[in-house]
Amino acid sequence: MPMNQTISLKIAKTLLKRIYFVIGLFLISFNLIAKIELLDRVVAVVDSGIIMESQLNSRVEEILVRLKSDKAELPPLNLLEEQVLDRLIIEEIQLQLAERAGIKISDSELNQTLARVASQNNLSLEDFRIKLEGEGTSYKSFRDTIRKELIIQRVQRGKVGSKIDISEQELENFINSEEGKTQLAEQYNVQHILLAVKSGSSELETTEIKNNAESLIKRINDGENFEKLAASYSSGQNALEGGFLGWRSSAELPSLFADAVLDMKVGEVSDPLKSGAGFHILKLIDKRGNTVKFLDQTLARHILVQPSEIRTENQAEELINSIYQRLVEGEDFKQLARQFSEDPGSKMDGGELGWSNPGDYDPAFEQTLNATEIGQLSEPVKSSFGWHIIEVMDRRNEDVSQEEQKNRAYQIIFKRKFEQELQSTLIELRAEAYVDIKLST
Repeated sequence: MPMNQTISLKIAKTLLKRIYFVIGLFLISFNLIAKIELLDRVVAVVDSGIIMESQLNSRVEEILVRLKSDKAELPPLNLLEEQVLDRLIIEEIQLQLAERAGIKISDSELNQTLARVASQNNLSLEDFRIKLEGEGTSYKSFRDTIRKELIIQRVQRGKVGSKIDISEQELENFINSEEGKTQLAEQYNVQHILLAVKSGSSELETTEIKNNAESLIKRINDGENFEKLAASYSSGQNALEGGFLGWRSSAELPSLFADAVLDMKVGEVSDPLKSGAGFHILKLIDKRGNTVKFLDQTLARHILVQPSEIRTENQAEELINSIYQRLVEGEDFKQLARQFSEDPGSKMDGGELGWSNPGDYDPAFEQTLNATEIGQLSEPVKSSFGWHIIEVMDRRNEDVSQEEQKNRAYQIIFKRKFEQELQSTLIELRAEAYVDIKLST
């Protein structure tokens, strides 16, 4: 056989082997992709977005873990999945609204929120991160969840808050009313179930939902677990948390709820309460009193230096130390703050932060603030926002009753009107959206 023909045959065999190898790889990859696709699938199409089965399963698992840790009775899995899927759909609608409106949460705002959460757990932000990761929770995932919640809150404030108007006269009337005078005296721990009535429902349909509410009340009074029934049947925003609304004064509850709980005994369950959103069932868990009149306040100013893409952590520390040395040598705080501080809220005011209340600041910042004498500079301190130099200008124990009273009155009226509008608004958003549920849960 000629030499060139032998070479051609060898080349042909080599090419065939490569082709078979590539085909083999393709078939293996195809099978792997098919298997991967089976691991996840679309369970709902919501306008321009989708909800995956993995999202649904992950959220259900989170709730089951929490319910088990609280030793609460678990609702039937299919009912829990329906509740969770409906919540994911409403969340997706709101997140799409936020995206269209260009709503974003800055890292600074997110850090402030996380610092407050950490402070409520008596931890610094760094210790809080370590604690979360020690419990098996991804800190990045936790940040993303909080960012999403803040975005949804902003959407809700935009959609609902714009419908709420509170006049000065309304504030004065509330402050001078008997309810206003006593609203801090008593708080109520309430559980809630909402059986929603869709807009345009017939009288027959409405009556059937009321009968369902009465049936649930009987089951609760017969000893069935309220948390389980709330997670299974309630359309309220707190359904998956067992329907708990948290501690609230009568003035912080919607008027419909406030009128009911005033006459209820601890442990009692209300009759069905009709509102525009549907039929409500309340259970009064407990009562307590709470009043605050005076606050220890601190007047301070600071200079903030932050690490960045062009400044390392060490460089930020070196810069804050050099600024501190210049202050010790007598240079003007206000001028150096205007020149170097990276806090946009206080920079042009020479670093002045105004009077602050306990809990307003990052734990590391506040700890240093409290340890610094009036008229003294702190040494550079690191918080979750960067490096600070703090000067305490004054302290006072302030009677904030009148200011707090007015702010409180506004918050109470706003919150009451907000909650009355929110359920109806969410029902409207859900009705107006295109939703195609692909998976029967």
